[in-house]
Amino acid sequence: MPRAALVYNLLLLCVRWSRCGALLGANIVCARGLTERQRALCHAAPAAVAALGNGLSMAYAECRAQLAGRRWNCSGVGDDPRLGHVLPLATREAAFTYAITAAGVTHALSEACARGDLPACACAANRRRFSGAAEQFEYGGCGEASFGARFARRFLDARELEADARAAMNLHNNRVGRKVVKEMVRRECKCHGVSGSCAVRTCWRALPPFPAVGAALRDKLRRAKHVVAEEYDLRGLHARAVALRHPRLVVRRTGKPPRKSELVFLAKSPQYCEPDAAAAAPGTHGRHCNRTSKGEDGCDLLCCGRGYSTVTLVREAKCRCQFHWCCSVSCHSCVTRTDTHVCN
Repeated sequence: MPRAALVYNLLLLCVRWSRCGALLGANIVCARGLTERQRALCHAAPAAVAALGNGLSMAYAECRAQLAGRRWNCSGVGDDPRLGHVLPLATREAAFTYAITAAGVTHALSEACARGDLPACACAANRRRFSGAAEQFEYGGCGEASFGARFARRFLDARELEADARAAMNLHNNRVGRKVVKEMVRRECKCHGVSGSCAVRTCWRALPPFPAVGAALRDKLRRAKHVVAEEYDLRGLHARAVALRHPRLVVRRTGKPPRKSELVFLAKSPQYCEPDAAAAAPGTHGRHCNRTSKGEDGCDLLCCGRGYSTVTLVREAKCRCQFHWCCSVSCHSCVTRTDTHVCN
């Protein structure tokens, strides 16, 4: 078949199915290095995989927004399509990237499900009426994160092929990200009635704004637990069963399993002060810092004691303009100076 005919048939198929965006988005995600199970999902559910790609992009952007003032500011995460959000060291920063990625995918899939964009979505559009002594309300819509969490688990967890401590850590943090989205779903209602009364309400389950999810995960990053792998007693276990089991993770200080809501990491973080390819650290040279801040974005911490340079930007602009009858405008010339501080 001539190339022009192939292109025409593809466009006709897209128009008929209204899935051009889904097909193109799925092709972008599926072009990366995937496992066999992930490739199967790509072919079976292209619309869901396209929404998944949107979730990845949203997660990478939110990662940078949440960690903008830290020495490691999520720089480079998602830039390499072969690696995505995978960091080489099993640090608390790696834990955060896995969790926020799982959260972003869960959120985007659930949002697409609620819009009716996913043919395989189990979201029910049925409206149910509830009556009580004081009020009546109808439950409609679909804002639950169950479908998104299930698909995110199937796709992202399928990458962890090794039965080792790092895989156990990644799976745990993936679960934390999905769990945060599900727990932050809230009921929202709209009143109906005469003169704005609330005799009847239509209620729905609404997904949280994703920046709120990112902020919740950032708080968990600060309280992440340092864990170690506790090996199983392999005596009496079948070889295949041993190969499929991940080691049990326990908190280093207490020896107890971490909570399902806690981020976990296996290795202490480097300083992130100097460029280090092995740690995926670009360093902090040339980063803008806040001279008056005592926090993470302050020049003392962010510049790692190397000091900083101050650059003064001078801008001249028209100001205090007046209109004169008739018909002219006169303005003064105002000069503003802004100091910017950059790490040496």
